[in-house]
Amino acid sequence: MKYDAVFIGSGTGGYPGAVYLAQHGFKVAVIEEKLIGGECTNWGCVPSKALYQVSEAVKTIEKVKGQASYKWEDLIDWAKSIVEETREGIKYLLEASGIEVLSGKGVLKNPRQVIVSDGESKREVEADKIVLALGTDPSQLPHVKFDGEGIISNREALFMSEKPSSILIIGGGVIGVEMANVFSKNKVEVTVVEIMDHILPFTDKDVAQALKTYLAGNGVRVKEKTSVESVEKSGDKYSVKLSNGESLTVDKVLIATGRIPKTRGVGLEETGVSLDKKGYVVVNDECRTSVENIYATGDVIGGPQLAHKAILESIAVAKRIAGKESFKLDYHLVPITIFTGLEVASVGYTEKELAAMGVKYVKVKLPIYYLAAVKIKGGRNSFVKILLDEKGERVFGIQVVSPNASEAISAYLPLYLGKLSLKEAASTPYPHLTVSESLRDVVEYLLGEPVHFIRK
Repeated sequence: MKYDAVFIGSGTGGYPGAVYLAQHGFKVAVIEEKLIGGECTNWGCVPSKALYQVSEAVKTIEKVKGQASYKWEDLIDWAKSIVEETREGIKYLLEASGIEVLSGKGVLKNPRQVIVSDGESKREVEADKIVLALGTDPSQLPHVKFDGEGIISNREALFMSEKPSSILIIGGGVIGVEMANVFSKNKVEVTVVEIMDHILPFTDKDVAQALKTYLAGNGVRVKEKTSVESVEKSGDKYSVKLSNGESLTVDKVLIATGRIPKTRGVGLEETGVSLDKKGYVVVNDECRTSVENIYATGDVIGGPQLAHKAILESIAVAKRIAGKESFKLDYHLVPITIFTGLEVASVGYTEKELAAMGVKYVKVKLPIYYLAAVKIKGGRNSFVKILLDEKGERVFGIQVVSPNASEAISAYLPLYLGKLSLKEAASTPYPHLTVSESLRDVVEYLLGEPVHFIRK
């Protein structure tokens, strides 16, 4: 069968571009080895945020000395239903757009042919353009490997039929802290171990410290500059030894130390597609690989492993294939969002990055607990930090640490883009009560006319 374009992978790096091309008259196929929707829909964003929503609701009820009563298995079943509904929505979108969905593993035979293997059956498809949206898998440690029972990845952690009483999370990155928040608010004893100086090592230390304080307030034990020396199964539990000399016994061990690209055994190197040292597909700023008619998008090319980044890459590639005006993604424009009750959202550069680049900057950091919207949600350690050039004219980076920061960062994006001046932001009627209205207060401060801050 011959197609104009074939997408290998139906996640956020695959289906948006496939739909765009199909809607513009192209004959398109999508190859999916597992479940429609990929990692985000089935094992990442969707189920984790479903559990997050309930966890935050429980915390809210407890603020007024109430109690939330529900069965863990009912919570998991509800999360599964959201996943299934989302997956069916994407499936319908593909089918309604006239896209053929091929079940199986896609392996490149050459730059224009893909073999689709589904069990013992095989079929060969041909395409003018191929888009690799292969995604990633959870990584494990050399001395601590998944066992299918209690040493697990995020994929299993989100769908456990029984709630554990205790869990060790190895890795204090995004997945680690998000899962720590969910489990702790569901009365699970949580310990997070991070080998680097602080959790969220890619962020500035003040951001990480605010979140560490928040997690600790919810009972999470955070061990920084600490690694796991050994994990041994002991009956139905796991005995763990840490590098700080501490030992503990837990029901489950969640490895959240990163991801590995799914680029082995799919014919990439044999076809001439270049990979970097970590196995990620090498692309240029148009997401083109080293093979002229093959593109790659999403997590498999590295960079911020975020669904909203993958969606835009997929659409940008589709526009290029369609011969339409496209765009190149500024990866510092991609907001990083971390859903942990006290949420973290950032766009642009961090202090760490600017210092490493030798760029001089001015930091303005303002607490925003005075906002009623923040008080209601209990964000006592909330703040906004803006990094500017020395003249105060260009915004280098913005970091929001607050409940609802994942939503509020969208209000700040035009400021980072230079499409909104300080004066314009100061006269914009951001709705009350929201965290987004902090933007008006912050720019008033920058303009020297603060209403809700006292300049000292």
